[in-house]
Amino acid sequence: MSKCHNYDLKPAKWDTSQEQQKQRLALTTSQPGENGIIRGRYPIEKLKISPMFVVRVLAIALAIRFTLNTLMWLAIFKETFQPVIIILTVLCNKEVPVSSREGYCGPCPNNWICHRNNCYQFFNEEKTWNQSQASCLSQNSSLLKIYSKEEQDFLKLVKSYHWMGLVQIPANGSWQWEDGSSLSYNQLTLVEIPKGSCAVYGSSFKAYTEDCANLNTYICMKRAV
Repeated sequence: MSKCHNYDLKPAKWDTSQEQQKQRLALTTSQPGENGIIRGRYPIEKLKISPMFVVRVLAIALAIRFTLNTLMWLAIFKETFQPVIIILTVLCNKEVPVSSREGYCGPCPNNWICHRNNCYQFFNEEKTWNQSQASCLSQNSSLLKIYSKEEQDFLKLVKSYHWMGLVQIPANGSWQWEDGSSLSYNQLTLVEIPKGSCAVYGSSFKAYTEDCANLNTYICMKRAV
């Protein structure tokens, strides 16, 4: 005869604590790993932002803003004071860097002064008029010619004397530019001295006649392309 066993059949108690519910949820939403085993995920800690992190972000933002403002003011300064830079360069008889000419006119050869679609170069070496003319021709230019006081206003501040492309025609004593055009006294004032068949440019749109064999510095000029 079989024996009867008494089993204590009590209903299982389900743990409804919040902590264990979170663990179960983590297990059910985890992706299978190696060998199809599902591994529980560790709880993610709350993101903590330190005060130093905020300070660094603000510092970077201020640096970017300062850089943008500086670039903007440099662009305004360059556009506004470009004529002043050119005039000061002429007064000092120095070459103008290429970067200071950009955006004003041109293009011109390297180290030439660009002003209102004309390119100028002041040469400090002293030559005769013929030698100066040959030097300019070798650089696809000619000696200085005055077209208009308004267009070439910066030349009024030149203080030293330079050969220019103005010569006297022996046949009739008239004065002409290298290109064959006649001198107009609206262009500049010519101060004549005896035995002077070439001209040097002085200042304030005044030219002075001089012996072509004398040595002077000179100005080459060409139209900007």
